[in-house]
Amino acid sequence: MEHVIKLSSLKSFTALALVKSGHEYAVQQGWNVAIAVVDQAGNLAAFSRTDGAPVACTAIAQDKAYTAASFGANTRELAENLQNEAPRVVDSLTACDRMSLFGGGVPIILDGETVGGVGVSGSSEQGDELCAKAAINGVFDYGETEK
Repeated sequence: MEHVIKLSSLKSFTALALVKSGHEYAVQQGWNVAIAVVDQAGNLAAFSRTDGAPVACTAIAQDKAYTAASFGANTRELAENLQNEAPRVVDSLTACDRMSLFGGGVPIILDGETVGGVGVSGSSEQGDELCAKAAINGVFDYGETEK
């Protein structure tokens, strides 16, 4: 099968575990957030919103997860890396549907391969990112995502 690329993705049970882990962390912190987990292609695999989380955070969390999985990169770091780019580059990226260039989206990278992403929205930018990382650490126990 020389003309086929095989890709790994999250299992549905794992996506649910990630949402549960992130949800528990957010509740412990007193944050009202939405938590989305996507597979390697950016498709929604699991979702949760804590009680009191703003409805608008639903789409934002999904967009953050999608962006993180699509680029295999943390959304805050993507935004920081764009600071030195020409305005046309930033304008083009921000015009893309589902693109989210602020903190709270973290890729899930296992054995060097992006298998999904976690997006959190509703806290501060830093809080959202911490919650996404806590979700990943709660399931995979490796602290930070690694390449």
